[in-house]
Amino acid sequence: MSINDRYFMLCYTERIHEFAKIDEYKKWTVGTARTKYKTLDEFYQTELEINQKELIHLRTDFKRFNDLYSRYFNEQRKELFEKPKPFLEWYDKQKESCNYCGITQSELHTIVKLRDGKLTLNKKTKRSKGTLEIEKLNANLGYTFKNCVLSCPFCNNAKSNLISEDGWRAFFVPAMKEYFNSILNNDSK
Repeated sequence: MSINDRYFMLCYTERIHEFAKIDEYKKWTVGTARTKYKTLDEFYQTELEINQKELIHLRTDFKRFNDLYSRYFNEQRKELFEKPKPFLEWYDKQKESCNYCGITQSELHTIVKLRDGKLTLNKKTKRSKGTLEIEKLNANLGYTFKNCVLSCPFCNNAKSNLISEDGWRAFFVPAMKEYFNSILNNDSK
């Protein structure tokens, strides 16, 4: 197994980001890792048999995947994150825009700015940053590359599991585009 594969396994499969996870991974008594290692970096260097500079280089190689993993990973979507390369290839095909209405990540951020720092009208934190979301095309199927797309929070929330993809595109996407244009042109909030 390559160092990259071993790093991926420790960081993303085993999710070792705290000493307790090291104890669990090594099957040690709780608290052992904290006495054995001064830092998590020391654990990674020892386990991977690399130095600090090599560890920094590994983290740099994984930075883009890590950013997307931090933004999108949850247990339901676990299958999408099994390997970095296929996930990044899938993500790049999404073009950082909503699969339905076409609004871009940049335009969503503009809406957040126009709404005084929140995407939502009621100032609740969920979806407040205006980040594109991973949406299942068919709600009855799992989170797979063939069944998932990026979607804006508006389309994802409104379509939910209530409206088919075809129905959403035919009846609601034109109205969503008109709505976004009115916000972006500062006609309404």
